[in-house]
Amino acid sequence: MLRDLRYLTPALLVLASACKDEEPPPADETTTTYWQHVAPIFFDKCVGCHTEGGIAPFRLDNYEDARTWAQSSAAAVAARTMPPWLLTSDGSCGEHRDSMALSQEQIDTIAAWADADAPEGEPRDDLKPASPPSLDAGLDLVTPEFVPKAEGGPLAAFDEYRCFLVEPGLDHDQFITGYEVTPGNPQLVHHVLAMPVDLDAESWLGDGSTNREVIEKLDDDGRDGWPCFSAAGEGVSVEQQPVTWAPGMGVVDYPAGTGVRVRDTDVFVVQIHYNLHDGPDSTASDSTQVRLRLADSVEREGVFLMIDNFLDTLFFGEPASLPPGQPAARYESVSDVGDWLLAEVGADSLEVHGIFPHMHERGRKWRVTLTDDAGEQCLGDVPALGLRLADVLLLHRSAAHHPEVAPQDHVRVRHQRRQGADHARLGHAERDVPGRPVRRAAEVS
Repeated sequence: MLRDLRYLTPALLVLASACKDEEPPPADETTTTYWQHVAPIFFDKCVGCHTEGGIAPFRLDNYEDARTWAQSSAAAVAARTMPPWLLTSDGSCGEHRDSMALSQEQIDTIAAWADADAPEGEPRDDLKPASPPSLDAGLDLVTPEFVPKAEGGPLAAFDEYRCFLVEPGLDHDQFITGYEVTPGNPQLVHHVLAMPVDLDAESWLGDGSTNREVIEKLDDDGRDGWPCFSAAGEGVSVEQQPVTWAPGMGVVDYPAGTGVRVRDTDVFVVQIHYNLHDGPDSTASDSTQVRLRLADSVEREGVFLMIDNFLDTLFFGEPASLPPGQPAARYESVSDVGDWLLAEVGADSLEVHGIFPHMHERGRKWRVTLTDDAGEQCLGDVPALGLRLADVLLLHRSAAHHPEVAPQDHVRVRHQRRQGADHARLGHAERDVPGRPVRRAAEVS
């Protein structure tokens, strides 16, 4: 993804290069400048990625680089593709905690600075990147030092998706109440998932094999770990994905009094999406740490579950199809969560604490609503999923209230996907997906 970003705005890059050596016009007291007006925004919202050694392909923490990218930055924030918080944040579709979205005033400030030929202002040294809190202690899941190799093809030209098995060493059931992910090489790590797996559980292959047997077959290429474009690898059954991470995130705290159970017999599978920033011949390595905050008990047990009725049609009857060659092919599905989810967890009602709007590669728009006796309420809306970085929005927690799932309630998911000329049937639209039973659910905690 990062390598592709270099080619998104070639005209702007050429323009910036031509102007870079010219002196900016002097600023007066009414001029919007980098150091006095724009840098505070960049340091608060952008420099976590746009810094030396960060996952982003250019820096915004100094004037020279920021001026080079002024017009590109203004266009990206105006389109709300950067910072990569693509949920609608105007109050029309839920309220969400820890939003990275810029206010309209901040967007206008960056635009005014770029339009004024990006004046520097008075240099200062008091600005520091936003420093998220960290976990001082916890259970550490550490992946081996690994040199990723580009898998190639249209979906992974500069990428590798790799899974690693880590033994947590628990002697009794515990509950995850929060986590922190620290990549060893931030330039390589695009996103991280960590999921408890029961090795003796039946796999999703439908042939009676266990997860242990499937993983042993996948882990046969002489390198650490195994390929896993989806979840824990093709055919590995997974109940939950309680850890999801993308660049710029700090500590994730679950709602107070809640936690996700990890059985003493579980192992963890850590999936890492590597993006080879320096090209497919890169020899850079990474060892990533996932730190879990655990508790022996919690007031309420949370669950992370997944709805994907679109992909589930691969395994029951005729697979869903989308018309080929359309820039925005629509699909809508409804899950009667009130009928089956409450029975599954043995509860009369559930509070929804988060949503996980994830669509890989071809996703364009995404919207989820919950319908109950009072009508339809919007839980989350992503009007533009144009970049793969923003594709992973991870855990977005409701700030004002937690909608409840009761009997007869249902969740409606609407999304749009870009279809190539030769991508009509679902089974060929994105990737091969392992056979597995329907696992209808929402991210609920």
